Amino acid sequence: MSGPYFLDKAGDAALPEGAVEVDTEADFLRLALTDSPLLIRGRVTAWAEAFAEGRDITVLLVQSPASELQQLLPGIGSETAEQLLVQWPSLAQPHTRQSLATLGTALADELQLGTAEHAAHWLLQRINSAPEKRSLLESLGPALTESVWEEWRPVYLAPPDKAADLLFSWIGLGGMSRDWPAPFPATLTGEAEQRVKDFIAHAVAAQGLTAFERWQADGAAVQVLRLGAVATAQWLREHPEQLTPAALQRLRDYLPTKTSQDLAARLPVRLPAPPPADPAAWSEWMAREYLPYRTSQNPDLLALSPILRSFAEQFLLSYSAALNIGIHAEHLVWQRTAALRHSQTLTLVVIADGLSLYDLTTLQGHLAQQDTDQRLSDCGVQVAFPALPTITHQAKPALVGGVAPILSSDAQPLGPSHTQETKVEAALREGKQGDIVFWNYVRTDKLYHDAGTLSQARTEANATLLGLAERILGLMLNAIPKNMPAQLVITSDHGRLLLPARRTTPPPAGFKPEGRAASGEWQDIPASGFELREEYALLGRTRFGLNEDAAVMWGNEMFMMSNGATGGEICPHGGITPEEVLIPWAVYARDLSFRLPTFEVTGQGMAEEVGKLRIRAINANALPLTVSAAAGMLAERLPLSLPWTLPANDVTELEVPLSSWPKKSELAALQLRLSVRAGEAAAQNVSAQVHLESEELYSSTDDILDGLL
Repeated sequence: MSGPYFLDKAGDAALPEGAVEVDTEADFLRLALTDSPLLIRGRVTAWAEAFAEGRDITVLLVQSPASELQQLLPGIGSETAEQLLVQWPSLAQPHTRQSLATLGTALADELQLGTAEHAAHWLLQRINSAPEKRSLLESLGPALTESVWEEWRPVYLAPPDKAADLLFSWIGLGGMSRDWPAPFPATLTGEAEQRVKDFIAHAVAAQGLTAFERWQADGAAVQVLRLGAVATAQWLREHPEQLTPAALQRLRDYLPTKTSQDLAARLPVRLPAPPPADPAAWSEWMAREYLPYRTSQNPDLLALSPILRSFAEQFLLSYSAALNIGIHAEHLVWQRTAALRHSQTLTLVVIADGLSLYDLTTLQGHLAQQDTDQRLSDCGVQVAFPALPTITHQAKPALVGGVAPILSSDAQPLGPSHTQETKVEAALREGKQGDIVFWNYVRTDKLYHDAGTLSQARTEANATLLGLAERILGLMLNAIPKNMPAQLVITSDHGRLLLPARRTTPPPAGFKPEGRAASGEWQDIPASGFELREEYALLGRTRFGLNEDAAVMWGNEMFMMSNGATGGEICPHGGITPEEVLIPWAVYARDLSFRLPTFEVTGQGMAEEVGKLRIRAINANALPLTVSAAAGMLAERLPLSLPWTLPANDVTELEVPLSSWPKKSELAALQLRLSVRAGEAAAQNVSAQVHLESEELYSSTDDILDGLL
């Protein structure tokens, strides 16, 4: 059987595999009835097509990639089509030329046309590409707009000199004033990144920290805030009089750890004031007074000693009062975990073993920088009291069980408690509102025990906390179902001393040492239940809810080992310095805050007749939203099916039938208010923009007899 015939009318298609080329009548007559497939070109194709039709020979029309591109994009010439194939070699693949959608995807690294990712990539190409490629993009843009939402069309249609303005507007640096349906989803690179850096450098040079504050308030993209924070940090180095703890706090979440530490080292430090009498004020005291001095390059430990002793006394009085008579009990960490049972959310409690408030700051910075869609809202950091002594096997059971330490040995955990991340993930996927899932993360403690120097420990801690932040975000944003209200608590079983310590202090007679604590039996316990000695405090078991009496260091050293061995450790724990017994309690809510969507109602109909209107919603958040209720005079006419889910970072349209289209006189009074929420959070009310038109057979001013006269 002959054929098939491949007909190439333009004469430029590639030769199919195994086919014989035919471009003259003589060649066709010679080969027409052979078994070989024939590629027939030019004027011979018409003759061959008629010949094949009469002999039931299969005919296939073929074109070159350039010709197919010209058919998809009628406005381009053959030269432009050839240039496209040079700039985007993937267009030579047949599947890329099936439709405008597949073509647009191929032109943007396989990103789907019509998405925020495609628009962002296209915009960056328009700025970053060489002139020849930019020219091609500008010629192609109008054709692609047929397949994208109206909100994305300026990206493809804007004149060349407006592309950078669009980018700046999208990332929150001003430029054209417009609302974008989604956060900028691409990484700034090349010329685009350099333009942003130049703009930021100029703004910071002129306005200093005020420029960064404005970008932060305006909700600029996280990439902008990172670049802005680095530029502002350099400005603060050049203007040290402007460097304050508040300024550093504003920048810290967006700075590389080393840059943040460098600025912290430049802060003027002074000996901290004595701790406030009210434990509720200790969190602020730690952040503004104690930690900056304690972690400075050369703290005066001798001058700090009276403050450590004063704190030890106040803490022991507050701890024992909380334990025995309930005053300040809200600060006990096991009371905090017990209270989570009454929450209406699914709670992930990350117990980062040995995490100090100092390391929490680093962890929070990594969380902020990696949560680019800003789905976790920082609800604040408080300090909590761990179980004494601050040794893991004595402190952690109380935290997980939500009971006093003396009862913790028989207590069951308040929820699933795992060290393996996969088990934590499984528990979260199956969790319900009110459930608590504990993740026991031990690396944050082990790295200090393994470190040879403080510098090594700090370097390892930064890398570990970066990885921990990534894994926390994975659990919070991916493991927990999107419609499940969720919160994150980051805490610890104990803190740790923030400097190396030596074993120089003999433990009390008969006491067994363990780090900066020791246990044994104490005779002649005073009524207060504790006694401060030169370097440590003695605690009575009854007053402090212990199985044995304890000795805990309030100074900067450690107990010698039972055999008299000395030596030292990097950042040990077990004592009662502020950094050991004021542990973090940081709370984040997932999807707590969101940008309100916009709604537009449009339609045209004949008054009092059946009609349809269209509701268009733009959700510019990285999470789905739920429309849970509708109100207003228009809502009373609409058979609106609720709840209505608005997909993340998307534009949604809904057609709604009306049994009776409103009259012109009624249009002004028609309003629609929609209640929108994220997860199970409180609903926010949004007023829709209503643009309806009505036609009437007769208006109130028409004279219906006029045509009869």
